[in-house]
Amino acid sequence: MSGDLSTPDHQTITACSTAGKLTARIIRPVRSVVAPPLLVLHGISRNAKTLERLFAPEAERTGRTIIVPHFPEPSWPDFQRPSKAARPDLALLALIDAVTARLPDCAGPVDLFGHSGGAQLAHRFAMVYPHRVAGLHLAAAGWYCLPDETMPYPYGLAPGKDSFDIVWARRNAAGLRDFLHLPTCVYAGTRDVSRDPALRMTRDLDARQGRNRHARARTYVAALNAAAERNGLPPCAHLIELIDCDHDVERAITRNDLAARVLDAPRVAI
Repeated sequence: MSGDLSTPDHQTITACSTAGKLTARIIRPVRSVVAPPLLVLHGISRNAKTLERLFAPEAERTGRTIIVPHFPEPSWPDFQRPSKAARPDLALLALIDAVTARLPDCAGPVDLFGHSGGAQLAHRFAMVYPHRVAGLHLAAAGWYCLPDETMPYPYGLAPGKDSFDIVWARRNAAGLRDFLHLPTCVYAGTRDVSRDPALRMTRDLDARQGRNRHARARTYVAALNAAAERNGLPPCAHLIELIDCDHDVERAITRNDLAARVLDAPRVAI
């Protein structure tokens, strides 16, 4: 426990699962409120320490517990989505359970934030485990799994040729209605339009989702709300543009108040 009562307490926790170990930092505010913890997922830069530092002031300001996992490259070369190569979803489930065992006030669904590759994992986790998620915040994902049965998994919900993809397309489709109930905020920088080497680029993906992250965020929000309408549900997805923001998450937080926007988001669908 920190000796300074004006600053949050930072704890370390490690969870073990059949998929592997996952360590996270837990930021506990001095004065807490009754609200779901926020789970913060880094991207392929694996900058968990930076996110811990930048989100810590928001934990104390809002009274919210924040959990920041770290997927190290040697043990988690692939973590952006469940696949035959890796099951980060199982690691996250084990982590959430381990946090609850240590901190019973954190029991229940979590709010989920991800940036870039972390946003890819966040929305795919929420699609399969919507009952474990209270709210979803996605920033600058490179591409998405759309609620579209005309596109094969992992780009949509139509079964692919691979046996794993067939099973996961069905799992995603099975939880779709509950997933569409989740309040979802998608944050897109107006300057996040580069076609850099980290961006997945195929002719079909460009045509169906857009040629850059900003365009793909708009496509995703429209697709979620169209799927909600088809299912007789109110739209719960909202696009939040970060003006003059590129793909850098630190600039998004320090110049566009991204962390504050996530913590201040309404507790119910907007």
